[in-house]
Amino acid sequence: MARLHQSLVNASAAALFGALFFLGGCATTRTVDTWKDPAFKGPAFKHVMVIGVSKSDANRRVYEDGFVRALQAAGSAGSASYPVMPESGAVSNERVAEAASKTQSDAVLVTRVLRVARNVDVRPGYAAPGFYGSGFRGWYGGTWATIPPEVSQYDVLTIESTLWDMRTDKPVWSGTNEVTDPKSVGAATEELAKNLVGKMKADGIL
Repeated sequence: MARLHQSLVNASAAALFGALFFLGGCATTRTVDTWKDPAFKGPAFKHVMVIGVSKSDANRRVYEDGFVRALQAAGSAGSASYPVMPESGAVSNERVAEAASKTQSDAVLVTRVLRVARNVDVRPGYAAPGFYGSGFRGWYGGTWATIPPEVSQYDVLTIESTLWDMRTDKPVWSGTNEVTDPKSVGAATEELAKNLVGKMKADGIL
């Protein structure tokens, strides 16, 4: 389980995932790309254990619970990892396998944030025209009608989710999404999970 272990101990990704909790705005999710192992012929997985890589226990629990609800709403079984694997930080391969066994999961979904980009939008302002017929007084009054530029900042998170086959210890499906300006972990999870579960269903993974 070496590659799965690497996904779980990526410290920088863990730190970034916590940023979800502090951002504000209205989240939108866009699928960048998906990948499916061409050698995977099924059957579809019956039970998925969800792992959210995060240094924040609260964020991890909100994410995992939200994704499990999305799986159940789509007719698939799922379990959060934190009840059976509560430790944070690096975990051993054996602990992941043990947790998957306890939850009777035949697949493990690992989600991590790859990067966060800060975008800045600037909408130019304008100055209302002066009243030329009024001479200097019209021009001077018009300057007070100037509208300053509007500057807004928002974050775009690139999130990678990989589904691992516990029977073969190999990744069988992966999806990369961009989440723009999430307002909370819960809101971002709801939209992301609905997107990913739908893609996995369409690909015959679930």
